[in-house]
Amino acid sequence: MIAFLRGRVAFLGPGYVDLDVRDVGYRVYVCERTLAALGLGDTAFLYTHHHVREDGWALYGFETSEERSLFERLVAVSGIGPKLALQILGSAGVGEIVAAIVSEDVDGLSRLPGIGRKLASRLVVELREKLDDLASSALMSLPRPRSPENPAAEDAVSALVALGYRPREAEEAVSAVGKGHQSVEETLKAALTYLYARDARTEPLSQS
Repeated sequence: MIAFLRGRVAFLGPGYVDLDVRDVGYRVYVCERTLAALGLGDTAFLYTHHHVREDGWALYGFETSEERSLFERLVAVSGIGPKLALQILGSAGVGEIVAAIVSEDVDGLSRLPGIGRKLASRLVVELREKLDDLASSALMSLPRPRSPENPAAEDAVSALVALGYRPREAEEAVSAVGKGHQSVEETLKAALTYLYARDARTEPLSQS
């Protein structure tokens, strides 16, 4: 299994990048947002998913481990293949997609590319209870406060920032939903629902 690659960008193609890793070329399929951030000759680091099929295998690359984790959950859902999962990740951030699934927003999910209402409903049913660890894993690399007054709230804010939200809006969401007795997972889930409901009033999910 190839977990990640670091190498020189040798070629950029439609939906993929060829990485030169010590004179060995690896073709890695990426979403449009990741592709746009790369340039010829750049040194790139990508977390990878090694997808094996009967007719061959392919590598899919991601800027963060959270993106890779969500990709792996998406392709486990019937009806979602690697190409569609990349399109979904390229059209919305991890935090936004997680919030939509957790809040059971079928309408918002159905606006993602290639996702109709039936598939959106399947995403909710199959993944709504399986996404808490995305934020939890992100927290492992973040420094923890020495003596916070509310550890669950502090950790939830850090998780939201790790998922791409600005510190001020993360603090606002946690403050709006946080309660002293809630766990990190409960606080985070409520905050994601709050943020998604707020964003849905101003712009479509697929435009982030």
